Amino acid sequence: MTTSTIQEITRYIVGFHAPDLAGEGIPTDYDLITNGVIDSLAMLEVVEWVQQRWAISILDSEISQADFRTIGAIADFIARAGAPANPS
Repeated sequence: MTTSTIQEITRYIVGFHAPDLAGEGIPTDYDLITNGVIDSLAMLEVVEWVQQRWAISILDSEISQADFRTIGAIADFIARAGAPANPS
């Protein structure tokens, strides 16, 4: 998990799902689901964004709440998917 990946995920989450947290920052282990930042529909939006941004394909069977529960988990998922840090 790279710092730039974490920063980009954080910017996306704050910009589209948690503008109230913009000034505070979000720890990488902050539970986005339990704290109401994202729900099941928003999680699918995050999955779609990850696919587009990192040029990876995610099968429905690969989508797990655990992989999208925190910013750190999302970054780990991206790394496991073998996505380049800056796709062309």
